[in-house]
Amino acid sequence: MSKKNNINVLFIGDIFGESGILKVESTLPNMRKKYNLDLVIAQSENVSGRKGLDPIDYNRLMAAGVDVFTLGNHAFAKSSINEIINNENILRPHNVDSIYPGKGTNIFQIGDLKVRVTSLLGITFNELNYPWEQHHANNFFDSIDEIIKTDDSDFHIIDFHAETTSEKNVFALYLDNYWPKKVSALLGTHTHVQTNDARRLDNNLLYVTDVGMTGPKNSAIGANFEEVYRKMRFNDKKSFVASNNESELNCVFLKINKNFSKIFLVKK
Repeated sequence: MSKKNNINVLFIGDIFGESGILKVESTLPNMRKKYNLDLVIAQSENVSGRKGLDPIDYNRLMAAGVDVFTLGNHAFAKSSINEIINNENILRPHNVDSIYPGKGTNIFQIGDLKVRVTSLLGITFNELNYPWEQHHANNFFDSIDEIIKTDDSDFHIIDFHAETTSEKNVFALYLDNYWPKKVSALLGTHTHVQTNDARRLDNNLLYVTDVGMTGPKNSAIGANFEEVYRKMRFNDKKSFVASNNESELNCVFLKINKNFSKIFLVKK
């Protein structure tokens, strides 16, 4: 039997709160069949109560069909993350100091193929707060170089959890030009707004500036409009509350091949 040379991947944008979980539970099982998915990756740092991922929600999302969970600057917002952080399918940002538990990159076996998934943090406007013991992530260029130099995977997908479009675009171009065909996809997350720029770069790297959010529509990127508005205008200190608006699932479908890959934006 010949070795399979392509995979179908769904990457789900930042799942936000209970409404985001419910949306995944109601849509993903059918999507796995429709798109003949080999791998489902979900950005999961906002799953539990707006910040973090707890074991209960982790298990719910796995039951719904999520295979791999990437995290970001809120990775350790819930202390209960430590109960699951060393699980093989949970990836906290790789470009942080080695004192933190968990790992930032891992290889997953899909049939005969080895698929690496890596979680990385941007730096600009992305300060790390307690319980982090460093103020910013480490250099993401250096971090990915170290991984690629010894990587023997067939495909490599990166969740780049960054604030600025400039970091995301430059990083994608760097990977496509300096490491041609060593990374299959660089997918931007964190800003919760899906961008209409999904494309294949010159050397087959799939890229989108931001996958978007899976959570309440017409909200302040997941939270109630009113509390966010009052903080912006009057510097109110009231805590943000997750919106109860109808939810939308934002994701990208990747058809990855060594020679010619494709990326499609999806909303459900």
